[in-house]
Amino acid sequence: DYVKFLRFGQWRIALTGQGVLAFITDHSYLDSPTFRGMRQQLMNAFTDIYILDLHGGARKRERAPGGGPDSNVFDIQQGVAIGIFVKEPAKSGPAAVHHAEAWGTREHKYASLAANDIASTSWTTLAPQAPFYLFVPQDVTLSAEYERGWKLTEAMPVNALGFQTHRDHFAIDFDRNDLRARIAALRDTRMSDDELRKTYGLKDNRDWQLPRARAQLRGDPAWERHLIRCLYRPFDWRWCYFNNAAMDFPRTELQQHLLSPNLALLCSRQQATVGFQHAWMASVPPNDCVTSTTSREANQAFPLYLYPSQQEIASGLYRADERRANLASSFVAALSQRLGFAYLAEGGGDLQATFGPEDVLHYIYAILHSPAYRSRYAAFMKIDFPRIPLTSDVALFRTLVQKGAELVALHLLESPKLAQPITHYPVPGPNVVAPGYPRYLAPGDPEPGSGKPLAAGRVYISGDEPTQGTRGQYFEGVAPEVWDFYVGGYQVCEKWLKDRRGRQLSHADLTQYERIVVALAETIRLMREIDEAIEAHGGWPLR
Repeated sequence: DYVKFLRFGQWRIALTGQGVLAFITDHSYLDSPTFRGMRQQLMNAFTDIYILDLHGGARKRERAPGGGPDSNVFDIQQGVAIGIFVKEPAKSGPAAVHHAEAWGTREHKYASLAANDIASTSWTTLAPQAPFYLFVPQDVTLSAEYERGWKLTEAMPVNALGFQTHRDHFAIDFDRNDLRARIAALRDTRMSDDELRKTYGLKDNRDWQLPRARAQLRGDPAWERHLIRCLYRPFDWRWCYFNNAAMDFPRTELQQHLLSPNLALLCSRQQATVGFQHAWMASVPPNDCVTSTTSREANQAFPLYLYPSQQEIASGLYRADERRANLASSFVAALSQRLGFAYLAEGGGDLQATFGPEDVLHYIYAILHSPAYRSRYAAFMKIDFPRIPLTSDVALFRTLVQKGAELVALHLLESPKLAQPITHYPVPGPNVVAPGYPRYLAPGDPEPGSGKPLAAGRVYISGDEPTQGTRGQYFEGVAPEVWDFYVGGYQVCEKWLKDRRGRQLSHADLTQYERIVVALAETIRLMREIDEAIEAHGGWPLR
């Protein structure tokens, strides 16, 4: 609504040809790609724009530049900005955009606001550029360096948003048999629509109606073929009914390209809550929130290979068993020219004279997991898909391909390194994740009961229950950096167990969690080694 009021004020001032529009609003419009047209129009309508960004965005997890806390000036989660838009009758746009900001505690911000006005505020003049017209400062030199890279959507043109069910509780399950029973219930003529709605909490919407879904299922004798494995969250594979009889948006591209052997890079266009941590790998259809906690961060899937559609097969354009890489020819040609390697259409090359699609994917994945890359270009990666810099250094390319391949294997839980656990689970018991758990105790924290300092980090899934004669169960050997590791908006070690509260963990579940801990520890190692390799070959920007 604040955008509507800004537009109303802009229109009213345009009628008189002069005036001042001042609002205290949400600060999302300053840098969100969604508002790029709005920013451009404001620049054209006014002659001077003053932006005082008061930050304080809880959802962005904003911190003061020194790392200290950053508070909101109101009791809200959205960050706040003061915008003053001036239209002088003798001048025309585009407006000069002036920017200032305040960080820190609420008291500090109040004191600063009370002590200053427009004249005494130290403003920085911005030069917003197409296509985003950002109302926040940017390093122009660094921006030009970043823009030389290939935008991910230019390198891998075919992509699709992960699937959305809008009824996850019904269409997705840990157990295939439980999911099958729910879908079978929709086919059962003995149950009325009202009974099903009440039993399963189903609601009709614009894209899905229960009577239509039931008719579709009853008319499909092979309905069980849509019960498939999907990637729901990092390391969290579940069963889903991958069909519009249960989902609003199963996504045509996912059905075409990811129901056959394939890999897909998952990446988000925008980062609303944290810095860029939004790269992951899938080999089955992914949900739209594998890496995201908000719709703004929803992840796109970039399949490595493209399979022909039925129409393409029928027209003779492609054979049914023919697939092609989802890599732009211009991108491949640019990389080939830099490396002096010939490109193979399938698989990987020898990295001596040839390279293939899988090498390119591994190279991209390594770049996206470089901590220095994420930090150096953080401001630009908030607002659009990441850009991939190319290297002419053959030795560096080989190293990054190898590191990226290791990361892919780890994130799909296919690496041989996972066979050597680094944790143990010493206490027998019911193996149920209790309410309020998991809880983490770091090395040196007092052990429950004895009070002795712990030698290694523990992830507890339950606590002592003396009345029931049970002891707290835990995974021991989880390092603090592993516990604190994030993928997108998720703290992985916590999220995986949190989603299983109240469930009894099977032996396979316990083993998988131990494998996840190894995978994250190895990921941290590889991310460090990627930065070391880049630094050893001249650092940033890549040469």
